[in-house]
Amino acid sequence: MSKKKTLLKNGRLVLPDRVFSGDLSIEDGVISHIRSDIPEAGYEMVHNLNGKYILPGFIDIHNHGSAGFDFSFGLYDVKADSFSLDKAAYLDGLEQALRFYAGHGITRVLLTSMAAPLDKLEYSFSTLREYISQRMPFHQLVEGINLEGTFLKDPHYAGAQNPKFFYDAEWNIIEQLQEASGNLLRIVNIPPEHGKHGLELIARLRENNIVVAGGHTAAYGDEFQAAVDAGLSLAVHFFNGPSRNSTKGFRQGGAEQIVLKSDFVSAEIICDGYHVAPAHVRDTIARKDAERVIMITDSMFANGLNDVTSFSLFGLKGAVSTNREYLQMLGVQDTLFGSVLTSDRGFSNVLKWLTTAMTGVWYRHHPALPFDTALPVAASMFSTNPARLLGVDQTETDRPGTGSLEIDKWADLIVADIEGSGEIRVEKTFVKGEEMV
Repeated sequence: MSKKKTLLKNGRLVLPDRVFSGDLSIEDGVISHIRSDIPEAGYEMVHNLNGKYILPGFIDIHNHGSAGFDFSFGLYDVKADSFSLDKAAYLDGLEQALRFYAGHGITRVLLTSMAAPLDKLEYSFSTLREYISQRMPFHQLVEGINLEGTFLKDPHYAGAQNPKFFYDAEWNIIEQLQEASGNLLRIVNIPPEHGKHGLELIARLRENNIVVAGGHTAAYGDEFQAAVDAGLSLAVHFFNGPSRNSTKGFRQGGAEQIVLKSDFVSAEIICDGYHVAPAHVRDTIARKDAERVIMITDSMFANGLNDVTSFSLFGLKGAVSTNREYLQMLGVQDTLFGSVLTSDRGFSNVLKWLTTAMTGVWYRHHPALPFDTALPVAASMFSTNPARLLGVDQTETDRPGTGSLEIDKWADLIVADIEGSGEIRVEKTFVKGEEMV
């Protein structure tokens, strides 16, 4: 049986350690060659890129929805300001959200849940399972589920989550949701203040190859460190949530202090420039190293809906900012409500910040990186690092890896025009070698 073969010629390939001018070939969805001047003979499809960039596809591990769709609550009706969980509407909404993601360079996504009644989550999770089983056109983008809001504990640290639907951290709930989803849970947020029982659950989740995150947490440093020792390895939207920050000489500070010091914990950052100021982003990269930073969107259903100005979400009130670049909770000071960030916009932001000299908050000075040095660094935080966190970066006998442009990995990649200013325009998105947009 002949292999389907595609050739991308004359591109600028953002490899893990450098930018390389050359060609990339794809055979049966997998990267087969990366070298200069691959002959065109024998390829069914040849794309001459004329110097455009080829990047690894973005992997967004924290995304609630877009284009009118919310993973927990379904399809949004602008006129009624309400959500529908009708099966057909939900599946249509999911499809249009995934199409939206692919258009902005996402090749893998973790659909992320909010605090909601368990029966609603079961419905959403099982409907996602049904969507995947039907092998709908964009099902390959779904890498799994991020369970964010269910086990939050302290209402003071709820952020834009509804405390009415916080549950005790119990293994039977995990089993219930895993059964509904068909074992799609990849990340579970367990704030460390659940105590000894929570630590036991963290260890059990790790034993079952589920990433344990900590966010929206009131934990002091010693509590958070105990959770890290038990297996917690991810900080949920770092500097946001909120999470306890303490510079006092008691209890090892707060959760934020442990995240900054720990080489085991990766930090999510919402890179819209509003949730975290650019100087704090550069400081975090400098303190933790780029390989321990994962850029996310925390996108909400309002992303891509130009006619929404305010909204209701299961008992919470929100609004789009006047410049339409962020969401905020109404009646709650200084609380943002997810984001309207896309991964390509986030990549542009980070690329600009890395290539601009700036004064840090904790660091006196961050130098401007050369453009071709900054590109692989940015790609690692949007692609390689999340793949490593999820354990899908390495190629195994029965499964290609993803998250970087390397031979024998899935051809999950983006063709894009990138200006010298850092602005990126995604032109093509390939998932497992298939052109999605």
